[in-house]
Amino acid sequence: MNIGQTTPDQEVEIDLRQYWRVITRYKWGILGLAFAITVLATLIVFSIQPVYRASTTLLIEQKQAKIVTIQEVYDMDSGAAYLQTQFEILKSRDLATRVVRQLGLDQRSEFIPARSEKGSAFALDWRSWLPRGHEANPLPSDEQYLAGVVSAFMGHLSIEPVRNTQLVKINFESFDPRLAALVTNTMAQAYIDSQMEARTGMTEQAAEWLTRRAGFLKTTLEQSEQTLQAYREKNDIVETGGTTADGSGLLSLNAKQLQDITERVISAQFNLSAISQRYGAKHPAYQQAELDLQKAQEALQAARKTAMEVTRKEFGLQSLMREVEANSKLYDTFFTRIKEANETRQLETPNARVVDTAIPPSGPVKPQKGLVMVLAFVLSVMLGIMLAFLLDYLDSTFKGAEDVEARLGVPMLGLLPIAKRKLENEIGHPLFLESDQQGFAEAVRTVRTGVVLSSLDEPHQIVVVTSSVPGEGKTTTAVNLALAMGQMEKVLLIDGDMRRPTISKTLGIPGSSPGLSNLVAGTAETAQCIHHYVDGNIDVLTAGLIPPNPLELLSSRRFRDVLEQLAVQYDRIVIDSAPTLAVSDALMLATLANSVIYVVKSDSTAFHSARGGIQKLQRVNARLTGVVLNQVNLSKASKYGSYYGYYDYYGYKAKETS
Repeated sequence: MNIGQTTPDQEVEIDLRQYWRVITRYKWGILGLAFAITVLATLIVFSIQPVYRASTTLLIEQKQAKIVTIQEVYDMDSGAAYLQTQFEILKSRDLATRVVRQLGLDQRSEFIPARSEKGSAFALDWRSWLPRGHEANPLPSDEQYLAGVVSAFMGHLSIEPVRNTQLVKINFESFDPRLAALVTNTMAQAYIDSQMEARTGMTEQAAEWLTRRAGFLKTTLEQSEQTLQAYREKNDIVETGGTTADGSGLLSLNAKQLQDITERVISAQFNLSAISQRYGAKHPAYQQAELDLQKAQEALQAARKTAMEVTRKEFGLQSLMREVEANSKLYDTFFTRIKEANETRQLETPNARVVDTAIPPSGPVKPQKGLVMVLAFVLSVMLGIMLAFLLDYLDSTFKGAEDVEARLGVPMLGLLPIAKRKLENEIGHPLFLESDQQGFAEAVRTVRTGVVLSSLDEPHQIVVVTSSVPGEGKTTTAVNLALAMGQMEKVLLIDGDMRRPTISKTLGIPGSSPGLSNLVAGTAETAQCIHHYVDGNIDVLTAGLIPPNPLELLSSRRFRDVLEQLAVQYDRIVIDSAPTLAVSDALMLATLANSVIYVVKSDSTAFHSARGGIQKLQRVNARLTGVVLNQVNLSKASKYGSYYGYYDYYGYKAKETS
């Protein structure tokens, strides 16, 4: 399996467990942050002056205003538009100013704009509502001051229509619960009063307009009557029982009179026709009949002329009479409306009424202390979890076996718990032999078992121990692993770190003693270079004299020969090598070894460092047996899963002191 490669199922499982491990690892930090933020929020919320809200409910009736029973005078909107108009009136600055003045709110600290730098803590900066270009004014005028008070007042006021009803709630917030109730009740009554005043004013205006109009109509009526009378006098027209006659006493012709005259003409024509058949034109009877016809025709012509004259006079008379009648009716109508308007002045009713009077609230509406504290705790826990994941993301070190196997794709041979050392700068101390480090010793035995079982058919005779960088505990691992193997086999421990050798000092071997470099160079015999460590029953080959070019020595043919000779004498050879990323010594030794153990320091070694070192070993075809996770804080690491619980069960933590 390649380094870092996992199957999809493994990824999901590891991610889910990793989330819980991160939270568990940082749980005290998360809870500490949540506690601190919650305490801070509690202190802040208890230091805030409580705000109280009171509400008054108004019913606004949708009805047409009827002042004088005629729609022409005025007509108020109905329906949704009417209600919306009333809501805007309730929000108007004029109504707010009216309440401010009525209650004297310009003297309360909640609403007073600052007149100096020593103004009220709750006051507004009056410069914020001054027009541009007036910032230099040292003090606001009375109008500006009142405008600031009203602005502050309106900031505490809210109008809330009740959906699908004609109800509206007037809400007001204040530090004083009694003031909050007083303001909403006063606001409701002020609205009702203003509407009554407006309606009464409109009624009075309508009555005044009707009165002025009635006076004009009266004058018009009188003028039309005078015109009618003058026409009658001019044409000498009198009325007798509904019949019109002129001044000579001639009655206007009716239809029967015209018919009689017409019949006389027709009769004269027939008579003349009959006589003309009997007598000639000079006969006295013919001439008499002709004279009778002429007189009848003259009479008919005169009657028609008279009728036309009478009709003309009658038309003019009727026109003037209709005008007088119309003016008289209009005047009577307006006179009646005036009486109705005067009567309705005393019958005006408001278009709104209070259905729920506000009372001083028993508790503040904000801050909601309980809710704020709960939210502060919940949000701070979420923030802590986010920070925990961020820290975990930024922390690229190994925390446990899961990290080793997931990030590196290499088996984990075991872990070595962190142990208290006698000296802070002590390196490679043989803790395996100390009686108070039984947990550590058992962990080393587990690593030993892993190495042995990794190749039963062809035992790993030459084992190289390396790491990414210095300080990860590779020397400690090499020394203690050699001591553990020395209980069962003949073991040689070689200090292959020719640049910073430490094994001689760790095991109390004189630093001037000949060692590996002397043996390879041929300046000392094998017996002189190998030292027996009695306490651990192992042999030790120290580094000896540090050469100027350690890599050249380790890559020499002479070194290979020496290693082959030693392999004949020992069952197991453990070589402590230099770090992989620092120099190439470990890569050279890895090509000669049967097994390479890679040491990773818990909570210290970065992923990319270990990955880079292992990739270098893989490129030279090194036989990488596995990884040892060193200096593990078992108390801390147990948060990463049940894997570490087994170590605790078998006593690994029994003597852990760090």
